[in-house]
Amino acid sequence: MPGRTLLGRLARNGRLKAAALGLALFLWVLVRVGAPGQRDLLVPVDIRLDNPGWMVIGDPNPATVLVRFRGPPTEIFRLTGLAGMSVAVPITEVSGEEMVIRLQPGWVPVDGYRGVQVEDIVPSTINVSLDRLVTRNIPVRISTRGRLPEHLALTRAPSLTPNTVRVSGPASLVENLDTLDIVPVSLSEVDEQSSVEAVVDTAGMGRVTVVPYVVTLRIPAEESIERVFAGVSVIADPVLGYGPIEVFPEAVQITVTGARSRVTAMEAFFLRAVVPAYAIRDLAEVEVRRVPIVVEGVPSYVSAVPGVDTVTVRRRIQL
Repeated sequence: MPGRTLLGRLARNGRLKAAALGLALFLWVLVRVGAPGQRDLLVPVDIRLDNPGWMVIGDPNPATVLVRFRGPPTEIFRLTGLAGMSVAVPITEVSGEEMVIRLQPGWVPVDGYRGVQVEDIVPSTINVSLDRLVTRNIPVRISTRGRLPEHLALTRAPSLTPNTVRVSGPASLVENLDTLDIVPVSLSEVDEQSSVEAVVDTAGMGRVTVVPYVVTLRIPAEESIERVFAGVSVIADPVLGYGPIEVFPEAVQITVTGARSRVTAMEAFFLRAVVPAYAIRDLAEVEVRRVPIVVEGVPSYVSAVPGVDTVTVRRRIQL
């Protein structure tokens, strides 16, 4: 009896196995004869604008769509590993800055996949933003960071060559540009009479073209020296109705620092230590006041430091 029971179970399992094998063979034959299959893939949208007077702004909305493919299962299966496929949307005529475009199955290339067709695209439309393409000449400003090495000083202002560039891009951006900057150049790495290549800063500007993109920044620097001028007269700016103002001390020492060529060319009589008028307003007849001084006659790119920051003033007593 146990033997018969075992044989019965094997017979039943054998029939199940035969049925499974038969179903597998049927499905295999079905694939081989090309029974239709279906697959959904997310495919990026690629805008092909053929109008030189316009440009696409940003990505289309949506930038990726679901494409439903139908065809022989063997060919559909190959689509899973597909690379580089996109919905190539041609735009030959621009109707405005905002366009709604209905997607066409023929814009999805399926060449090389025998019998595969595009059955549906979801969503069926996309929104595309465009702007007019304009070109303008824009001035470029110098931008630096840090300081020159201690042993160097400027002889004159740095300069750019060229100091204007040709900018092409969306009208909404380019028409509002007054100037562009270069990416800041570090002065701490400069040598004497240095020329360095700098790039125009277009960060955050999106799709713009700048020609030339690389410009030359000339930094006219030379050895920095220090020179002392003694006995520079201190004078007070006149104040209406005050009469003469006495200043103590009457002369001060001034130390100047700058590029050798500029400092050596200086003459003592160019320098003046001045008490500004605002500092002596409301000065009483018997009042003695300590006031600041300002050094005048200092050339550009040269610094001057007086030996004292303040002097004493009083109104001269009229006899």
